[in-house]
This record gives sequence, C-alpha cells and structure tokens, in this order.
Amino acid sequence: MDDSQLAAIRHVSEPVLAQEAAELVELTASHRSGQWFLRFLVDKVGGVTIHDCTRLNHRLQEALDGSGIISEGCTLEVSSPGLDRPLASKRDFERALGEQIQLDQVDEQQIARPVQGQLLAVQPEAVVVKTSEGNLTIAFGRIRRAQKVIRW
Repeated sequence: MDDSQLAAIRHVSEPVLAQEAAELVELTASHRSGQWFLRFLVDKVGGVTIHDCTRLNHRLQEALDGSGIISEGCTLEVSSPGLDRPLASKRDFERALGEQIQLDQVDEQQIARPVQGQLLAVQPEAVVVKTSEGNLTIAFGRIRRAQKVIRW
C-alpha cells in the first residue's frame, strides 16, 4: 500500500473518528496471505474502551468498503495505543504536559542521548523538559523516541 492510499484511508477515517470524538494516533498497513491488515491506534479524552474499539471497527470498515480505496480483502484492527504509547506528535506531547517522560535526543551526528524528566511546556517547534540538570529545550526534530514514564 503506497502513501497515497494511506492518505486516502486517513481522509476517509477522519470524519468517522471525529463523530466518535476520537483521533487517529497511528495507522499502519501490512500485507499477508493476499490480504491487507490495517491497524488503527486511536485515542480520545478519557481513554478508549473495548466498546469504542468495536464500534469504530464497524464504522471504519463500512466507510472504507464504501470508498473503494481497497480493492482486495482487508482486515481492520482498532485499538488503544496503551500506556506505553509513543509521543510522536505535538498533540501527544500536549496531552502529556506535567508528566514524567523519557526520550532520546539526537545531536548533529545522530548520536542519541537519553533524557528523562517532567514535561514542562510544548512550544511550536520544541518541548521543555525539567531534568536533574535543569530545564532543557529540545527541538522536535532532535527527538528520536519519546514516551511517558510508567510507574508501577
């Protein structure tokens, strides 16, 4: 599946998700045994329940079937991104404000340095993290991987 098909799937799925007050966190596609598998990771304020996933699965399947984007068999999986979800978009970081996060910050040579601390602010092009060494402003382009710190 090429980028234009994924973009078309996103376009078809956005109104369905908006009607359910949900947002698409990640969409992945894989092809196995002559069939496409689409995985939608969705989230919404207050979290996603199993009932939300079931309802969205049916509604997304109907929308995609009616769109004609996918010409061969397709299986959908709709799920919550979970507690250890990656922080990938600006919106993801905004939802994590005030929480402990960990990330890999890369330098000009693409060498990663782990950073852990409290997410203090999300700016248009960067985040501010309070660490034991002080506050760090890290550009989004320098973040390789980020997620919330889960404490058990």
